[in-house]
Amino acid sequence: MTKFISLLLAVCATASVGSLHAASGLITMSDSELAATEGQALMSLSYIAPNDSTNLEKIRDSSSNIGFYRLGMEAKVELNANIANLQLGCGGANGANTCDIDIKNVSLSGLNDGTVASGTQLGSPTFTNPRASTSAQITNPFFEFAIKNPQTASTRQMVGFRLSAEAIEGLLSLGLDNNNSLSSTDGIQSLSGYLQLAALKGEVSTQASTFGAAGSDGCAAKVGGANGTCQAIAGKLDLGVFGSRDFVSYTSAHTSDTQGISVPSMTVPFTKNTTSVITGNRMTAAIVNNINVAISSIPLDCARSDRASAAACGNVATSSYVNQLGVDLIDYAAYSAGQSVSPNGDSSSCVRIIICFVSTAKFKMASGSSLNGLNLNVTFAEALNMFHNIPLRGTGGYLALQSQVLRWPGANSDDIAQKGWWLSFKDPIDLGYLTSTNKADISAVLPQVAGFVTQALMTGSDISVDFGQALGAVANSPIEKKLNIDVSSQTANLTLNNLQLTSQYIKSNCYGSLKFC
Repeated sequence: MTKFISLLLAVCATASVGSLHAASGLITMSDSELAATEGQALMSLSYIAPNDSTNLEKIRDSSSNIGFYRLGMEAKVELNANIANLQLGCGGANGANTCDIDIKNVSLSGLNDGTVASGTQLGSPTFTNPRASTSAQITNPFFEFAIKNPQTASTRQMVGFRLSAEAIEGLLSLGLDNNNSLSSTDGIQSLSGYLQLAALKGEVSTQASTFGAAGSDGCAAKVGGANGTCQAIAGKLDLGVFGSRDFVSYTSAHTSDTQGISVPSMTVPFTKNTTSVITGNRMTAAIVNNINVAISSIPLDCARSDRASAAACGNVATSSYVNQLGVDLIDYAAYSAGQSVSPNGDSSSCVRIIICFVSTAKFKMASGSSLNGLNLNVTFAEALNMFHNIPLRGTGGYLALQSQVLRWPGANSDDIAQKGWWLSFKDPIDLGYLTSTNKADISAVLPQVAGFVTQALMTGSDISVDFGQALGAVANSPIEKKLNIDVSSQTANLTLNNLQLTSQYIKSNCYGSLKFC
């Protein structure tokens, strides 16, 4: 059971009342009067025995024989502090050449009272008064010791020590600058610990890209999935009196007829409605999985002067975009998911009247063409060095050192402190609305999109090519068709790495113009 021992000043006064009464005029209190008196101790001591039902370490490991002693201060403490170089556990039990915790330029202050409302620093903290004039509020701080075999003096051993508090309210900032690249002299270099990111919401801007051009010479389109880096697509053509043909696009490695199809830069919202746990030893990055992104429509006609929406193409001049694929005509056949559709060069699978006129053609997207319903499952891989602001809104946290794996009292079920130094925050950290200042490269997802397009074209209705366009292909004129390709039945996977976040600009915790003091 949990035992509480309060250090009450009233006890000290009662113990000495007999000797002090005559000199000080103190009045002796009876036992009943003392029992009716209530007070608050400045310090308190508590103990959780190894077999106590509240001992979380025993619940984690039934063979554990560890008790926890806590010495606490029943008070609210204010603190404003700057630490130029916080390094703990360097070398030692967890290996050489790095530290359990290595953070450059740490500041703790009061919580910010606002955030930047717009622009390149959207969501970053602001203060009405100088940040240095504020203080973090630390409620009931305490020391705690983990003791193995506490009942036996001969084998008693301290296996852990931690500093903590029941609640902390303030802004913890890590680093001096919010750069768009990693720094070896600023911010988090390594972190051992446990933290949670609250549900994420924000938006990311993508780089303009070119679809359909990348891949090796003669690479095959794959139905429903990526074929390496190949962005070839395939589909079915109804050539009217000339019959039906399948087609496969060539990449630019094979023919200059393939210029690709431009995909404009877009601003895409994203959400993740669940909490993400970041935990481990000597971490350098936070990996957040299963961020859902849905893009309702991507214009594929940006290179056309009669494009359906100039605004959807960023109001950029048509000359900045491309719109042409070289395609190979092949035998008309049925292809199922997972199969590859390969070009075969000049062959009898061509547009013919009596003789074979043409077995290759050029294809362009007509005005109004689009890719619809693209779903992305995004992995957010962000170096911890890119995170700078951690708002603590009354959450508990602790800094601990242990010689073995431990679950400290009050810790979350998945917060298992590993050997060495460990920094933990109990409740999810809200990073606010996230946006990136640098545009995300989505080229890695395009081979997957090519597979989705191929499946949609292979399972949908044949693309009808009228007599005039078929004859035009003989004269090397491009076939132009409006295609609205629905790929909503599938989901592509995309990893975004080390985006510079607008919400992570740092407010100095100094008076005047100093960045750090």
